[in-house]
Order: sequence, then structure tokens, then C-alpha cells
Amino acid sequence: MSSGGGARMGGGGGGGRQGGMWARTLKHMMRRHAYMSPPYLAVGLAVGATAICGSACMWTSCHKATSPSGYNRSTVASDGMVGRSYASSSSSSGEAQQASSKTMRFAAGASMLPHPDKEHRGGEDAYFIHSSEYCLGVADGVGGWAEVGVDPGLYSRELMNHSVSLLDALDSEIGIHSGTPQDVLEGAHAKTKARGSCTACILCLFEGRVHAANLGDSGFLIARQGVVEYVSPQQQHEFNFPYQIGSPDSMSDLPSAANRHVVDVQHGDVLVAATDGLFDNVFPDEAAAIVGMSKEKGHSPKEAADLLAKFARTRAADPKHLSPFAYGAQQLGYRYLGGKMDDITVVVAYIQEDEEGKNAE
Repeated sequence: MSSGGGARMGGGGGGGRQGGMWARTLKHMMRRHAYMSPPYLAVGLAVGATAICGSACMWTSCHKATSPSGYNRSTVASDGMVGRSYASSSSSSGEAQQASSKTMRFAAGASMLPHPDKEHRGGEDAYFIHSSEYCLGVADGVGGWAEVGVDPGLYSRELMNHSVSLLDALDSEIGIHSGTPQDVLEGAHAKTKARGSCTACILCLFEGRVHAANLGDSGFLIARQGVVEYVSPQQQHEFNFPYQIGSPDSMSDLPSAANRHVVDVQHGDVLVAATDGLFDNVFPDEAAAIVGMSKEKGHSPKEAADLLAKFARTRAADPKHLSPFAYGAQQLGYRYLGGKMDDITVVVAYIQEDEEGKNAE
């Protein structure tokens, strides 16, 4: 699906806090429709990676735990969220310096699978892949807005459209830079007028590093040869209540609360950005193995994204699968087994070096 902003777009439909009964009712509604933390996303660690945290970045007071499936996890004592951390051992400082001196780009493709009950309106997620091939983003509309007659996809789609417009202006005026994702998130939020709220993740490739601004429980991972190099943490106020940005009547968070990430990457790495429809159903190492295998077989980024989204949908429909969502629920004392049916949006980007500073086809 294309837009006039020089980017490929996808979407299901296109603040401050308020007190009183409306705010309390809306908070309850959002918490019922927002999704709990997949266990592996509370902590994101990697050699050569830096996270500049917003107010909800809870990466301290950790101790290790082991899941039934044998994964190494870290439990954040401050709020009970469970996360898995990954440490990269394959990148050295010399490799990182060499990579940062080369121009790289995203060769990206996307796949969207709306929740079966929301297919008639295209779902509530949105995404963009900017024509510069340096930036992309995903957003997930908060489903609770449907209970007050608002299409939850409107806000996420408008936010992504404004992100593209801002990137068009930046690309033509000053170029992409390290602060671009956060600048775009804040600028797009200020321009978005639809009622609603969403989680959002915006990423740009600059000087051999991925720079990201991530707010809520959408996120990204970076894979190298089918193995996870980095996975972003989630932001949760409390159980089943992720951070989100939105209209003034949404009780939303400020975009300045987003976690900001800087991750060294290499030619051949694969980035996966997705809404929680993926991360609630597929563990990061599974996702990394799938996109790594797909790339090795010569599949395009679009084909890899389709494969991963379909795998996530299969897992979401499996009532007996110990999904990341189910594992997270059980760690917090809830009785839950199976996947989590939801909109699924996946953007897969192969990180490639430009030849002589020009985009390689």
C-alpha cells in the first residue's frame, strides 16, 4: 500500500491525563484491551548497544530465572515483569568502528494480518517504510477505543502518516541524524488530531547504528545469522497496561517517555520491528531463526515478514502453546495457556551496505 509521502504505508484505520470518572473508566477499558508484557521484553541488553531510558525503563534490580522451556530470563524485582536478556559476543569494537564508517540502508518489507474480528476495518496497527531506506516504524492502536465508538486504527495510522511527512522534510533539509526517531515521534504526536492512542516504535539507520524510540509494547529485535543480537524492552505502567501516546482525552503518556536505543549493526544483520501481536506469540530466538533461515534461502524481506507473521498467527490460534504471553501471565500468578489473538504487523529489514554511498538495488 503506497502513500503520497514517498513511503510504503500500512494501517488499519487512521497528551495529557484527565481526572474524573471518564479518565478512570477509560483507564480500566485500556487495561482490559492492552496486552501484558511478553516475558522476554522487560530487559534488553547487548554488547555494543546503548539504551537511553525514559521514565519507564526498568532495567535494574534484576535476578536471573529459568523458564520451563529452559530460556535464560531476568526478573525485574521492581514491578514483577519478567524479561529475557541477550548478550552479543560476535561484534568487537573494531568491527563496530568499521561498520559505522560505511553507509548502510534498510531493504525492508512488511506483512499485516488483522485480528479476524477486525478484518472488515483492516485492523488497528499501522506501519511505514520511508523511501530514504533509512527509517521505518510501527504503531498499535489501543483497542479499547472501540467501546466508545472510535476506530482504534485512526490514531495509529495518522501518527505513521505524520511520521513520513516529517521524515520527508528532514531528509530534504538536514538529513537523517541520531536524534531523528525521537524527534519524529514527538513531532508526529503533536500533529496527530484523531481521538485515540497507540504504542509506537520508530527506527532509523545512521552511521552504522540503529537508533530507535520505542514507547509501549511494540518493539524490535536485531538478528545476526539467525541468532538474536538485541531485543528491545517493553514499557509497562503495571500489569496489562503498556505506555501509549494519544489524544488529550486519552490519559496517554508523553512521547518524551519513550525508551531510546542505539545499537551497532553490521552488513547482513536483520531487523524485525513489530507490534505485540508478534511478540506475544513468538519468542525472539524463534523470530530470529525464522528470518535468518528465510534470508539464507534468498527470500525477500517481504517474504520473510509474511512467513514470520503467518507463524505468529498459527501460534496465536494454538490454545495449548506456552506462548510468551502465557508464560508472562503464569509468572505473575495468572492461569493462562495458549497464544494471544491480535493484529499482527511485522516489518523485516535486511541491513545492507550501500555501494559507493549509493543505494544498492
